[in-house]
Amino acid sequence: MKSKKACLISWGIVLLTVLTVAHIGFCADSREKQWTVLQEQIPQNCSRYSVALKYSPSQATLYSSDHSNIKSTTLPESERTDDYTQRIDFGAMIDGYQYSALLGSAYELDLINPDGRQIRKARLLRSKQDVEPEILNEGYLYLNNRFEIPFELTAKQLSLPTSESVSGTFLINIYGNNPSSYRSYFSTDLKGTLTGIAVLEGIKLKVSVTYKESLRPNDRYVTLTIRPFDEKITYDSVSGKITDFLRLRSATLVVEKIASDSSEIVLAAVHGDLSQILKEQPYLSVNKPVPAFARVDLIRHKLLTFEELCRMARPKRYIVLIFGDFGQIPAVPGYNYRGRQITGEITLDESIVMEILQRNLKHPPLVVFVCRQFSVSDLYEKWLGREPEFYVLADYSNPLDVLFSPPLRVYSSYGSPIPRPSSMKTETLRQQFMLPEDNVSVLVANDKGNLVYIDIDAAQRLAETLTEVNKLISSKK
Repeated sequence: MKSKKACLISWGIVLLTVLTVAHIGFCADSREKQWTVLQEQIPQNCSRYSVALKYSPSQATLYSSDHSNIKSTTLPESERTDDYTQRIDFGAMIDGYQYSALLGSAYELDLINPDGRQIRKARLLRSKQDVEPEILNEGYLYLNNRFEIPFELTAKQLSLPTSESVSGTFLINIYGNNPSSYRSYFSTDLKGTLTGIAVLEGIKLKVSVTYKESLRPNDRYVTLTIRPFDEKITYDSVSGKITDFLRLRSATLVVEKIASDSSEIVLAAVHGDLSQILKEQPYLSVNKPVPAFARVDLIRHKLLTFEELCRMARPKRYIVLIFGDFGQIPAVPGYNYRGRQITGEITLDESIVMEILQRNLKHPPLVVFVCRQFSVSDLYEKWLGREPEFYVLADYSNPLDVLFSPPLRVYSSYGSPIPRPSSMKTETLRQQFMLPEDNVSVLVANDKGNLVYIDIDAAQRLAETLTEVNKLISSKK
């Protein structure tokens, strides 16, 4: 009897153990990571790279969107209260609310300053569907002077791997001189970084994810950066939409999937392999020739070859190539610059660059800026009809790929520069020379075309780099 009872107890313990294991397995499966698949049917033999992502508060832009040229409407007589006559609807924003502004004259203010014409009475409203609007703020505002509205979103709303809320800002600028018609610019900005780093064999791979205009998973943007541990091999980066095919040196990568909470991202190499980068020889190294090229001079509107530059530099001059864009980003309403590719801003005015490079030199160098964006203001207000001492070449082999920005004093009537899709971009000197995409790089060659100096990341210390170049040229004389 006892043995039978012991047997039953044993079987009970076994059954309980099985049920417990099954329950644990079920719980583990329920906690299994959910994925958003962006690319399907990728061959199984492709190399894959899994990178854990982390959100960190910072001053970098995590999300941005712009809405320009929003027109006001005249309120019907039955809806006018407190002398408000105009209404601007900004629409639904990412926090789930709809925002609008009521505008009226400020004639009751006893102003003797003529700028009083630019003052309006305003009431800022926030509402949700079927809910009475609430007044966020009310008072007087100066037209064409922006103001901000802070807000917060939960990490779940943004699909971020954090338990903290994320702070953001709505930026509003209302302008117009006609009391019966106003226009407005409305932008949204969230700060922070969503990044991850994976250490591969001899290479550190960094992935950054941002949002632009939309919170949909397929509308996000990704930046991939590789930094070999061998400092002799230059690092590189590429940016694009999260669904794009991204070429990084000899490898082509895609984002196969991303975790629903953005805690992990999986990349697949559909062509090549990141490990091949260590085997690649850099195109540029000191004492080696600069590869031949031909590019359009954006000022003189003619094709210029590197061979011609060497010929102009002979017999005793050096050639300084500065890869970067002049800092000409206007902060005006209606001008959308967030979507364009910025390759690295030259932080010094070209006149200062020339002064540093030419200082105390009997034979000053031939200076060439290589750009991907170009300001019409510079062309028509600075250099039109003149022969500057330097050249400005298009980085792209097709100069139509250069982003031409409108004059700084021109507002939304000019619209925004419209770049061609990244898939249509022609090859660039940066790619040909294997220079990083987002840096200011400085190269120096002698009149024979051989490289004598290279700094692939000079943005934060450009003046110091140019001073080094000046001393190097001076020591060669």
